[in-house]
Amino acid sequence: MPTIASYTRLGGAHAETATVTNALNALGVRAPHTGEPYSEAMILGIAGGLGAGYILWEFKEHNAKVLVFGFQNKWNYPEKFLDALFGRINVKPAYFQGGAKGGAKALEKAISEGKPGIIWVDRYHLPYYGLPSSMNGSIGQLVTVFGIDGNDALVDDMANKPFRLPLERIAAARGRIKSYKNRMLTLEPGKKQKIEKAVIEGIQDCVAHLSSDSESFSLPVYRKWAKLMTDPHNDKGWPQVFAGGKGLFPALCSVYENIELYSTGGGGMRGLYADFLDEAAVLLGNLRLSESAVMYRELAAKWTAFANDALSVNSAMQEARGLLQRKYALLKEKGGVAYVDTAPINERLELFRKTYKERSPMEANEQAALFAHMHEGLLKLYNGEIAALEALKRAVAQ
Repeated sequence: MPTIASYTRLGGAHAETATVTNALNALGVRAPHTGEPYSEAMILGIAGGLGAGYILWEFKEHNAKVLVFGFQNKWNYPEKFLDALFGRINVKPAYFQGGAKGGAKALEKAISEGKPGIIWVDRYHLPYYGLPSSMNGSIGQLVTVFGIDGNDALVDDMANKPFRLPLERIAAARGRIKSYKNRMLTLEPGKKQKIEKAVIEGIQDCVAHLSSDSESFSLPVYRKWAKLMTDPHNDKGWPQVFAGGKGLFPALCSVYENIELYSTGGGGMRGLYADFLDEAAVLLGNLRLSESAVMYRELAAKWTAFANDALSVNSAMQEARGLLQRKYALLKEKGGVAYVDTAPINERLELFRKTYKERSPMEANEQAALFAHMHEGLLKLYNGEIAALEALKRAVAQ
């Protein structure tokens, strides 16, 4: 079965927006205001832009503590995020969800019809990420299959070049997480809509979402997380969850990885949204949106600094940060060809995980100081997020 010839654009910053951006390009969809393919930033903005989220899950049966972050609007309901986008740009989504055989046939049918298949997968089953077994079934994401070559699938996963995975591996990845087992999305373009209306609705959606008082799914979650960094009495407080430093090393790696490297474009996605605001400012003739873009770029830099600080206390943590940077850079540049280069990096990271499985990667006084520093950093980020949101409100109120 051939590769979709029109699938010429690969990679991106964020899983949900990159998959859709590249699929739309392959289907010949063009942005009405430029006649060129949609930028990923514009897709993010029209879909509703930014969100906020932080959850700490404890899986005692696996002796694992898993951090979950959300930086996009409706990050916990990706279908709602995507469906809002599709309604605004007049694209009809077609979802499949069923058994493994039906899922495989649906994917083959989509490819044969020239439609990229956006699929939900368990990240652990994507071998190039090198995740530990404790993450099996914990984190899902979207990738796009744009070709089937013999027993292999060609996969677009935020890299400049494709990954080649056995269809058996794809089936296992699709079937692991029960809530979206074998789910697939294909797109059917409709007539062009006026993009100005879509952009305005997307910004309004972002403002409304970030204005929520939810301590789980909107900006107050960062104020709550700040408190948990130093609260010794709360069951989810870091001094209690990571008493003695057990499980702390992978948690700090997760803070850095999920803010800076994995599916955000860096800086907790705030830089990508700033790109959208600059594009929207020209489209709508609203210079205040460019002023908001400046604030969100400043926020992106602050998120990056916060992420760096999480892995800065000593040489071992700094080495881990460098290893993560190198791994993601190789994957981004080389796609599936990076396997040879990333294998020793994953082995070194696994050695770190084993070394610090039962103990802290730092001294007790250093751990307390880091928690206090992260507490202050999160409060500053929360205040910066509120200020940027207020500026965005003023920009769309004129």
